Amino acid sequence: MALKLTYHYRLKREVVDYEGVIGHLRDVLKAFLMKPDCSQFYIGITNDLERRRREHQTEKPAFTLMCAIYGETPRPGEDSFRKLELDAIRQFQDGVRNPVNGKVLRCSNTAGGTPDQRWLYVLVDKRDVSGIPFKSPGDALPLPTAPQ
Repeated sequence: MALKLTYHYRLKREVVDYEGVIGHLRDVLKAFLMKPDCSQFYIGITNDLERRRREHQTEKPAFTLMCAIYGETPRPGEDSFRKLELDAIRQFQDGVRNPVNGKVLRCSNTAGGTPDQRWLYVLVDKRDVSGIPFKSPGDALPLPTAPQ
């Protein structure tokens, strides 16, 4: 099955600190936790979502959905996205648990990544992705670009 890329779950504003991004990621993971056809996720960073989607399609065939979570224009000399990825993985390494039924959405990766990234994303093993749109209605999708 093809790995579908969606911007539907993207945080639509830049943030002052990454706690807002982590909180948004938590909300997205909880939404997938409530779906009966999801059991694991993978957190990553990249500077090219489409290239990374193609790579994951081959390398991680269990995942069917790639959700862009947060993107920003890179800041020269800063490796803040690396820290964001490390914080996100550290925060969710034990998975996300549904307090009602005990179901756990497992995190299937450890920290990795390289400097100069612009997107935080999450892969999910959702069986049916047909109802997930490419983007939210009215979303103009301002994509992060490198500084000139």
